[in-house]
Amino acid sequence: MSSLPDPGLAIDLNDVGSAESAPESVKARVRALYELGKPNLSAMVSVSGLLGYQLARPEFHILSAALLALGLWLTSFGACGLNMVVERELDARMRRTRERPIPSGRLGATRAAFAAIVAFAIGFCVLWTTFGWLPAALSVFTAVVYLFVYTPLKSRGPIATWVGAVPGAVPPLMGWAAATARLDAPAFGLFSVLFFWQIPHFFALAWMYRDDYRRGGFDFVPDGADRSIAIQMVLSATCLLFGSASLVLMGSAGYVYGVGALAFGGAYFVATLRMLGAQSPGRARSVFLWSIAYLPLLLVVLFVDGLIR
Repeated sequence: MSSLPDPGLAIDLNDVGSAESAPESVKARVRALYELGKPNLSAMVSVSGLLGYQLARPEFHILSAALLALGLWLTSFGACGLNMVVERELDARMRRTRERPIPSGRLGATRAAFAAIVAFAIGFCVLWTTFGWLPAALSVFTAVVYLFVYTPLKSRGPIATWVGAVPGAVPPLMGWAAATARLDAPAFGLFSVLFFWQIPHFFALAWMYRDDYRRGGFDFVPDGADRSIAIQMVLSATCLLFGSASLVLMGSAGYVYGVGALAFGGAYFVATLRMLGAQSPGRARSVFLWSIAYLPLLLVVLFVDGLIR
């Protein structure tokens, strides 16, 4: 009997390796697509939109809230993805961004642009069909300002932070519009809260990574401007306190929200004061961490306030 192997039963080890690596390749591609939309930032957009929704409609409807969060997340995902496409060459220069999907080579620019456009279109449709034209139109306004005004200004200095705070403060208006189909004074009070919240948040981030940003062509914190930036952070945190108080004065929120907003905003304000006293990476990081905690905490107290009222 021949001891030669049956050619029909031969196994190509290369095929086995390819079969085993295929799931990993798909997983890596999905991961790259997920990272394209800056998921943490998009989640923050959803949270801030829910703030506006909850303020306008204290009785909580979980399905509507979930659809709003989805629409906001997808439209933000699309805008952030297109921003990554535009800034891919600049991202490749910076340590903190060079591993993003496009500069790292995990995702091509054309595929990334297509995915971002599809995500935005789906989110737009969710907002339009579920909540009407106003929140959907606001999503387009946000994307246009973010991509065509803020993004080109990022190389022009600190002014970009103030301009970029405008699209970042629109999601609460979208949440309010989703609940009421209009925009009322309290919605703009919440807009001011989100607007002034962002200034210390992004200046702290820019201060922490100032050298890296400069490698990418962004000079958010110019030489000799440390104290000037810290003053802007303190003034913004002060305005944030007044903005959050305005919601109580207009009768849109109660004492539970007022006490919580004062406590969380006060801690944020103190962190910026410490930054004014002495600029250091540790103090900038403290401001940044307080900014990250602020919005989710504000949503919690607003939800509790709505239940009590």
